[in-house]
Amino acid sequence: MKRSPIRQVSAKQAIEIAARCRVKRELIEQHGEVCQTCNNEHKDWRGISLSHIIALSRGGETNWDNCILECYPCHEKFEKKEG
Repeated sequence: MKRSPIRQVSAKQAIEIAARCRVKRELIEQHGEVCQTCNNEHKDWRGISLSHIIALSRGGETNWDNCILECYPCHEKFEKKEG
C-alpha cells in the first residue's frame, strides 16, 4: 500500500487546525452531531462539519461566536448564497 506524503504546515496553519478541532469537539459535546441549520442528526457519510459564519478570508475567527455545526448539504446551500 502506497502512503500519502506528509503535508507540511506552517505554525499559523497548525494553530488554526488545532483551534478548529477544539471548537468542533466543544460544539459536538454541547449539541451532539446535529446540524444547527436543519436540526437533523447526521451520523452517515455526510457527517457534520465545522462552518464559519464569517469566513476566515473575510476576517472571521475560529471561535464559539463564529462557528456552527452543519451537515454537508446545508453547508453547500450556505456557500452558494455567499458566493
